[in-house]
Order: sequence, then C-alpha cells, then structure tokens
Amino acid sequence: MTDSADDDEHNGPLTMVAAVTLSSSAILAALVQSLHDKGLLSGEETVEVYEQALLLLEMQQAAADNVPGYGEAMDIARELIEQHLRPE
Repeated sequence: MTDSADDDEHNGPLTMVAAVTLSSSAILAALVQSLHDKGLLSGEETVEVYEQALLLLEMQQAAADNVPGYGEAMDIARELIEQHLRPE
C-alpha cells in the first residue's frame, strides 16, 4: 500500500505531462517507422519528417528564450529528434 505522498508524486502535473509527452513521442516515432517500413515513406521522406520537426522547434525558440526552463526542454527535444537523423 502506498501513502498519499507517493500518490501525489506519481499523479502530479509534471508526471502527467511527462507521461503524455513520452507516449505521444513514442506513438509518432512508431508511426513514422511503420510508414517507412510499409514503403509509404521513402528514406528521404522519413528524414524530412524529422527535419520538419526540428524546424518547428526552431520556430518556437523565441518562447524558449523567454520562459524559464523551456529552453532546456527545447534542447532536449531537439537532441531526441536529431538522434533519428543520425546513421545507425
């Protein structure tokens, strides 16, 4: 049995945001990979998806510069997307 402090920690807004973000990014990465595997996206088109994601992040950079902590989140997001663009 867990106490209420543990429940609050695991159900707090930060945990929820992290869970939603992780599940969304996993689903989107799986979708892109599935479309590529089925031949619906070429290798070049798959790379374009991730490049467009980076472009969208760059467009949000001004907000990242004005909101504490947001810049760090943007940097981490950028790094995660860039990992998909590196040769395996």
